[in-house]
Amino acid sequence: MAVPKNEATPDLNRFQSIEHLAILRVYGQGGDLVAVLPNLPPLGEALRVFHGVQDRDGNVKLEEGKRALEALAPLGQDKGNPVAELLQGLTGNGLYRLAAIACPVPNLLERVSRREGSEADVEAFVELLNAGDLRAAEKVRGTWEPQPYVIDGILNFFKVMRNFRFEGGWWDKVPLKTASYGDAEFEASGVRFAPGSQVRTGSYIGKGTVIMNQAFVNIGAYIAGDGVMVDTSARIASCAQIGKGVKFGAGSGIEGVLEPAGRLPSIVEDKAVIGAMCEVSGIVGEGAVLASGVVMASGKRIFDEGTGEIVPPRKVVVDERTYLLPVIPPHRLAVGGSLIGEDGKTATDAIILKPGDLRDRDTLRHFERQGILYV
Repeated sequence: MAVPKNEATPDLNRFQSIEHLAILRVYGQGGDLVAVLPNLPPLGEALRVFHGVQDRDGNVKLEEGKRALEALAPLGQDKGNPVAELLQGLTGNGLYRLAAIACPVPNLLERVSRREGSEADVEAFVELLNAGDLRAAEKVRGTWEPQPYVIDGILNFFKVMRNFRFEGGWWDKVPLKTASYGDAEFEASGVRFAPGSQVRTGSYIGKGTVIMNQAFVNIGAYIAGDGVMVDTSARIASCAQIGKGVKFGAGSGIEGVLEPAGRLPSIVEDKAVIGAMCEVSGIVGEGAVLASGVVMASGKRIFDEGTGEIVPPRKVVVDERTYLLPVIPPHRLAVGGSLIGEDGKTATDAIILKPGDLRDRDTLRHFERQGILYV
């Protein structure tokens, strides 16, 4: 439906082909992500209006925001949706920068989110994953949020695509990301793919990543790059999110998520270190270190020696079912251990957070002298 031109609607025709918009990301004045707006019904016109009022630098200022909100009123979309909430939140110093991701296939997310996409749809969807334009989770206003339409799209992929023969005698639906790469594509990727590594299509691998021998990266995974090391035989499972500069130890793995679609995937934030032979499920905060052999699992308690308290898990509710995801706070050292029961006789496996901030040199030297910082 076209938006009528009037004094309250500035150049709204800047983004005529709204059906080709896949997603609109909104950044605040400090550059932080404040909203992720997928082009799903019934937000199409609201997204077009919002996109249409940015200036040449991609910014939306207070005056333009008010005019856009007025333009949404005749459409009945001036309240109760994420676009209206953002525009209502603009203050005198408010400034948003918009970043739009377009797709050649119109109304793509509408179909794949219902798992009704065609083969052409899922191929276009996978290319958005390969480019890092879509992610199964995004940190919005400082909090990780699942993006269910991404997982629905991956499940649509498995529903539609057929098995085919791989070189070497394999029989599967998901080709390797690098299957058609030549020297130019490898060079442009900025990634080292060591012999025997396997990275499936539909995963994003940022520049400056090293994927070592026998390491495996599954569809939907996102690796930010910029110094990431995925060591020998490590496993990055479906939809896992790996930040910049992460060291992922040999033989370690991170849990994958495909169902239910609204569950938050496992996440390792920037500059965290995952020791050898660890298993990660939940969220590892920025700059944290998991000593070798630490196993994170839903429901496993994390005890902070510094406070004497249990670190609360992240709760994610999907269809009235609650999932408890363990959380390692930023810049902490986590080791394996156990907690003694109230009877003083029984012990339960747990993760122990050692006191101190890893950004502090004295803390680092203390851990090194104790021999517990080895990862």
